[in-house]
Amino acid sequence: MQWFTHKETGKQFYYARLSGEESVMAPPPHGGKDMIYSQCIFVDDGKHGQGWRYGVVLTSVAYVIVDEKEEDGRTWWVTERWPITRNEG
Repeated sequence: MQWFTHKETGKQFYYARLSGEESVMAPPPHGGKDMIYSQCIFVDDGKHGQGWRYGVVLTSVAYVIVDEKEEDGRTWWVTERWPITRNEG
């Protein structure tokens, strides 16, 4: 399993690759063309049962789907850009 550290909070997150069928397409936080979110980022702190989120972990940033919203009968992904200081594996 691989991990990274969130630059602003110092919290460590583990992540793993999803199979192609489990991945989702969503726009990055800055907008633009949809990208494939093919990794699961484990966000559970052991107390609140949060589980994991879809994400893309790169060298210095992670794009994470943090929520979804419904508007006009369509579901929209809410994404965030997380600066990271380490990408270990």
